[in-house]
This record gives sequence, C-alpha cells and structure tokens, in this order.
Amino acid sequence: DNQSTDNTVAIAKVNNCEIRHYDSGGQVNDQMLWETKNNCWKNAKTDWVLVCDLDEMLDITEQQLIEESKKGVTKIKSECWHMVNMEDNLDVRNITYGFRDLKDTVYDKDLLFNKKYVDINYINNDCHFTNSRGHIVNSEPYKMYHYKYVNPDVFVNKQKTSASRLSEINKKNNWGAQCLRDESALRAEFQHVRNNAVPILNKKQGIAHFYHKIQGWFDFQDLYTKIINEIPENSHIVEIGAWKGM
Repeated sequence: DNQSTDNTVAIAKVNNCEIRHYDSGGQVNDQMLWETKNNCWKNAKTDWVLVCDLDEMLDITEQQLIEESKKGVTKIKSECWHMVNMEDNLDVRNITYGFRDLKDTVYDKDLLFNKKYVDINYINNDCHFTNSRGHIVNSEPYKMYHYKYVNPDVFVNKQKTSASRLSEINKKNNWGAQCLRDESALRAEFQHVRNNAVPILNKKQGIAHFYHKIQGWFDFQDLYTKIINEIPENSHIVEIGAWKGM
C-alpha cells in the first residue's frame, strides 16, 4: 500500500491480507513499483503467487490452476482485454464489454507463477515484460480483464493526476509519458475503445447497492464483504429488514 487514502487497506484487512506499506512521496515512481513487484512475493507462504495491479483480474479458477499444475505448468500466460463501460456511469459490476488491441500486446503480462520454480524477473519499470528465470513451462493464455476504461471522466482525471505526480526518474526515462497527452486525445482514446469493444462477459445478476445513500447509519460493510467472500458459488442471500420502505 503506497499511502492510499481510500478504503483499500480496510477492504484488504477484511479479506485477511497482510498489509505492507511503502512511500513514494506522493509521486508516480515506476522504479520503486518495479522493485516492489520483483520482491514482494518472495516470502509468500504459497507456491503460486499473483502479482497484479488493482485494476487487473485474471480469469482462472482454483481448479483450473490445479489442473495446470498437474500438467507441469509453472507460469500462467494472460490475454489482456481492456474493459470499457458502455454507459457514462460508475457501475463497474455491469461492465461486460472488452477491447483487445492486437497491435499492442504489451498488456499480456505474466501475473501468476509458481515461485518454487520461477523467478518472475520483471525487466522494465512498468512490469509489462519479464525475463523469467528457472524452470519455465507456460500455459495456454487465460483472459485477463483490465478495468482501464471505467468512465470517461475518471479516465481523463486519472491521467491528469498521474501527469501532475510524475517523479523525476519517470520524467528522465519518459516513463508514463502517455498521461501527458491533452484531454481531447484522452477522450478520443476512450471513444475509440468503446467503438471497437465487444461483449465478453455475462451481465451480473443482482440488485443495486444503495447503502451509501442511506442516512449514514450503515457501518457493517466489512461484514457484508466477509460474507460475500466466504459463501459458496450460486448461494442465495436473503436480507430481512426495512428502513423507510427500502
């Protein structure tokens, strides 16, 4: 955790995570991130480790990973799909369209590997490439969903924020230069992705969450999150109670 100010740490703790802090001084410092990703997993209690960004989800089940292990696979390859919201809202749950740029496969990153056999060894400062060492047996690609295009305004503001926080080492090496483009170029990129996206996920079923709109008394999100993470697949949750007709 790089001094986050949102609920990242609280959510991680609910999921029984061990939190390790580092501090880049409020700057985008890709060298520090690179070094962290190359080392943070080395004392993990499990053989298989997943090193990913917060907006990346690798679509592989535990059973599939077990089957890959039986075949002798030591590193899972990924096929990146940039997920894009087709509506101008913040409903991440219902983002089902993705865009795959066949001209730029830089995001097909190695995220999941067996540290018993593999030293992942990222070789550039944004962790898109690896020069892995050890006994390398790659799987066939699994889809990786990169939630980059959640909302046009969020996308533009994120790029602007990153541009204002670029560290000197980033500027010197031209790392993160893509965020220095003007707003019209950024919005054009978002629209291009929308225009070329295709449906790749089924729409999630469920009711909208409204607890954040209630009069401030809701204080058991941690409990909700814990239950959701622990119940079996295809479970049904019934909540009994009412507040002003809700």
